[in-house]
Amino acid sequence: MRNIWIIFKKELMGFFLSPIGYIVAVSFLLITGISFYMVVVILSESVSDFQPVQVFLGGFFSWICLLVLTPVMTMRLFAAEKQTGAIESLMTTPLRDLEYVLAKFLSAYFFFTLLWLLTLNCIFVLRYITKDSTPLDTGAIAGGYLGLLMIGALLVSVGCMASALTRNQIIAGVITFAITGGLFFLGLLYYMHVADKHREVFEAISMLAHMQEMATGIIDWRRVVFYLSGTVFFLFLTHRIVQARHWKN
Repeated sequence: MRNIWIIFKKELMGFFLSPIGYIVAVSFLLITGISFYMVVVILSESVSDFQPVQVFLGGFFSWICLLVLTPVMTMRLFAAEKQTGAIESLMTTPLRDLEYVLAKFLSAYFFFTLLWLLTLNCIFVLRYITKDSTPLDTGAIAGGYLGLLMIGALLVSVGCMASALTRNQIIAGVITFAITGGLFFLGLLYYMHVADKHREVFEAISMLAHMQEMATGIIDWRRVVFYLSGTVFFLFLTHRIVQARHWKN
């Protein structure tokens, strides 16, 4: 645990001291700010069937943050140390590969979580500026944020795996976007006219459908299992990729 804590602090400080961290944070706040503004404008028109939580947490702008900013955030995790050769010095330390992978993942995931927690201010503001006809459901808010955190864990783990594959940060970001974007767009087939048996498969992997469901306050244990198992799977691949450096020596 001590080794994980040391690497965790080092990596977390890297987000706050590097340009990438500030670019991601500023871009995130700008995009979510635009989304919040649109929600306020729509609510001001007194649309009775409008669901502010679903639009703010699971709308178009949120998916931009998830699918575009997450690869940028994670692309440096392993690739930067490979590029500089710093990873070679770690081979002479008592740090275990599993500790190394978990510390990297936890630091990126903590930064991801921190960014989304900042948007809670928008939720509190909505309680004051919305009319009584459009109340905010606490269950929907909790479900929406739980969905974001579960999806985020999967996306960050994919980013870790991609970053461990290469020493080029740009390539790592592209690989992450290709995998996560491919998974997202594959899930969109759920909304198309496909056979019932295939539709169930696409529904099971549709991040958009899952987010829309959880943003209503409905938590299906199958979604939890899907994202936890997916996160563990990609972290396992990351661990094996990091271990591969021993095979080359």
